[in-house]
Amino acid sequence: DYLHAGVEARGRLMFAGRTTNETDFGVRFHVEQQDRIQRNGETPAARTGVVVEDNERTTDAWSAFMQHKLTGGAWTIVPGLRIERIDYWRQNRLIGVSGSTRLTEVVPGLGVSFAPAADVTVFGGIHRGFAPPRVEDIINNGTGGSVDLDPERSWNYEGGVRARARGVHASLTAFRMDYENQIVPASVAGGVGAVLTNAGETLHQGVEGSANKEWRELGGTRHGLYAAAAFTWLPVARFEGVRTSAVSGFGATSISGNRLPYAPEVTHTLTFGYRHANGIDVQFESQHVGAQFGDDLNTIAPTPDGQRGRLDAYTYLGVAASAPLPRVPGRIFVTVKNLADRTFIIDRVRGILPAHPRLIHVGTAWRF
Repeated sequence: DYLHAGVEARGRLMFAGRTTNETDFGVRFHVEQQDRIQRNGETPAARTGVVVEDNERTTDAWSAFMQHKLTGGAWTIVPGLRIERIDYWRQNRLIGVSGSTRLTEVVPGLGVSFAPAADVTVFGGIHRGFAPPRVEDIINNGTGGSVDLDPERSWNYEGGVRARARGVHASLTAFRMDYENQIVPASVAGGVGAVLTNAGETLHQGVEGSANKEWRELGGTRHGLYAAAAFTWLPVARFEGVRTSAVSGFGATSISGNRLPYAPEVTHTLTFGYRHANGIDVQFESQHVGAQFGDDLNTIAPTPDGQRGRLDAYTYLGVAASAPLPRVPGRIFVTVKNLADRTFIIDRVRGILPAHPRLIHVGTAWRF
């Protein structure tokens, strides 16, 4: 059983003079409760069995934020600050062990943009990155006291430009993510059955961009076309500092400078579509994911258990179509994913996980 609940209050102050000022602020409380019981049956159809897990887990999270937006002429400056406090509690009712811990984090940020022309914006920013661990990862189930997984912390930088010309909307951004501690997937070959691990210091640097264009009423007709593209190039995604492998049996092997697992160098999406004034829409999409490593040793040849080795690049093809329902305020749609029905490996954390086969979804949506 899972319970999620929360309450949030927000406010805004606005005033103007020689500059325009907006201050947003707020507080939020969020609680998550888990009551987990696992019984292992002796047959696939069993509905009872031996209790192997009986856990109660609670997370209480408080946060407060303030952000000020100052606009003067072509310039906009937005500093912000968020404070997070998270209380964790976990009880293993099988052995009568419980434990608790707390995290508090201050998360600042600053964004700046400059619009030299109506259709061009240059922007940049820096902000603190923070992602807390789950209660089951930060409190040990056997002792209740040890911390297994640290929070994910980083400093993130970006700079780029957004522009619009002749109906084309485009953006180009350079980014750098400097992690003090990054959480990454780890093969169960790493020991103790863990699927998340502290990667420590890592560095990500790259460029991402997007563009889209729509042609409406071609040649004065009711027909239209549209196209969109997005890409990410990540040439740098590496372990920093003095580092050794988390793979069992290779604990003395240096991985400093190795590429992070599950960090493809190139990903991109291409979309082409047709749209009619009567509401018919047909869209073709291609999603490409470049080659990536499945472990911190950057193993290329697959191991017999499938948990280590390179994951080759793959491309998903898909098509979607929708049309208005006759005499009813609604639509009918058809979606086909993995159109070519190709099989390829997408994960090695627990062994070889293949991509899903061709999936066809047909449905309707309407209003009353």
